[in-house]
Amino acid sequence: MGEIVAAVFTTHVPRLMITDPQARRAYMGKNVTTFYDAMEQVERERLSRLDFETYALIDTHWFTTLEYVLNANERLKGVYTSDEIPQMIHELPYDYPGDAELAAAVETLAHERGVRVSAAAYPHLPVHYPTLNVMHYFNPGARRRVLSLSVCQTASVQNDLAFGELLGEAIRAGERRVVLVAAGGLSHRFWDYDRVLQRASASPEDISALGNRIYDEKIMEWFCAGEHNQVLDAAADYRAKCSPEGRFSHYLVMAGAMGGRQWRWRGEQFGRYEAAIGTGQAIFFFGPQRQSADSAAASVGAS
Repeated sequence: MGEIVAAVFTTHVPRLMITDPQARRAYMGKNVTTFYDAMEQVERERLSRLDFETYALIDTHWFTTLEYVLNANERLKGVYTSDEIPQMIHELPYDYPGDAELAAAVETLAHERGVRVSAAAYPHLPVHYPTLNVMHYFNPGARRRVLSLSVCQTASVQNDLAFGELLGEAIRAGERRVVLVAAGGLSHRFWDYDRVLQRASASPEDISALGNRIYDEKIMEWFCAGEHNQVLDAAADYRAKCSPEGRFSHYLVMAGAMGGRQWRWRGEQFGRYEAAIGTGQAIFFFGPQRQSADSAAASVGAS
């Protein structure tokens, strides 16, 4: 039987790909992001120790409209330059084994359940930088398969949870051991053109609105406590007030796959809560070792 062995909610910000320390300081000033070390620490201290084959990654830059789409190519290979911010991410070669088998299993189950999902295996299907930046850190040597999934921009909170639920069911019905990755941020309002470069530090003081920062902090409190039911109860309100990245679908799909309101795994934060040109960013690892004895029986998780 397949299993979800861990889940990660993680930033994918372009600054992750600034490799030169001097260039990092030139862009962010004195308050440089902690995420360079934090991403490597998650891989080294958590992910590398797990027995699994596939990363199933919900990519918040892959917006679809009619349905959820999965990259079902046998291999994700190419050279990437960001059209959004090419000076930070350019001529980046990538080559990862895909997971066409898992993609097909998810599509088949979705059709049985009446959820619109497409497993797309077109050779030139784009791969976006949330997938590539995160895999650069989490998948050294391209040892694991990568299944990249879209977020559907017309979907409701309940649609996302339903898609996540069948994703989790398809994984558990198969043979893959999987780590889920929700690749995106928290609140997502940028500074305007005239101020964006002056507010590019990683300091939470550079979050674009105090209300967004306060809401992000509440969401992160619930992550740490494993109170995913609270996050889900607030999700529609959070969407409306803080414009979370990807409409918060990356988290919602992940939570649906982990049992929805019954999910109790506590989040372990790596790095700080940070700003990125106004947006809220963080990294949380969720694993069964974070469960308390009291919550273990209630958790659906990856059992």
